Amino acid sequence: MAIATGIKRASVIPRMKRALELGKSAGAFLREMQAAGLGYRRTTFLADWRNVGNIEEKEHLIQFVRKDYLPSPKFYAEVDWKMSREYLYKVRMETRIYPEKKWEKRWVNIVSDRPMTPGELETQITESWGGWYPERREDIRRIVPETAIRRIG
Repeated sequence: MAIATGIKRASVIPRMKRALELGKSAGAFLREMQAAGLGYRRTTFLADWRNVGNIEEKEHLIQFVRKDYLPSPKFYAEVDWKMSREYLYKVRMETRIYPEKKWEKRWVNIVSDRPMTPGELETQITESWGGWYPERREDIRRIVPETAIRRIG
C-alpha cells in the first residue's frame, strides 16, 4: 500500500532533528528514509531540512529576551511551512496538580498574527490556562519561551 506524501513528510520531519544532532548529511538521511519507504521529492525534502536546521539554530534564543521587549527578527526561525498564523511560539511550563506532586514539564504552542513579547506570552498563558484544562487546576511555577518561529513566503 502506498503511503501518501503528506504522511511521509509528517513522519520524516521529527526524525530530521535527531539526524541533525548526529551530524548526518541531507543526502545520507534522504537515502535512509528512501530505504525505509519514507522518501519524497528531493526539493521538498531539502526545504524541510533547511527549515528544521534553522529551527535548531534559533531554539532557546528567545528565552534571553527581556519580558517587555519584542525579540529581534534574528531570534525567529524562518520556515516556509503552511501555518494558520504568521508567528508560532513554543513555550515550556512547569506545572503540578497537587502540592505533594513533582513539577512536570508541559509544552504550549501559541500562534499569533503579530510578534509578541515574552511577557505577553506569559500573560496569555496565565489568563487562558484555566480555560484550556478546566478539569485540571494546575499550579504554574515557571513559563519559559523556548522557540519563536515565523512563517515566510
